[in-house]
Amino acid sequence: MNEYRVTVKNGSTMILSEVIVAEDEREVLGTLLITSELFNQPFTDIRILER
Repeated sequence: MNEYRVTVKNGSTMILSEVIVAEDEREVLGTLLITSELFNQPFTDIRILER
């Protein structure tokens, strides 16, 4: 398992910033969308960086 720093923005507004432990970036994205409220709000940028 790896740690990934995830940041989600809508324009210049930070919506979410957290660390997610997962096998790869696809799992991070799936976990992020399932466990958060992102599907209820607009966002312009998702960044996933391995720590």
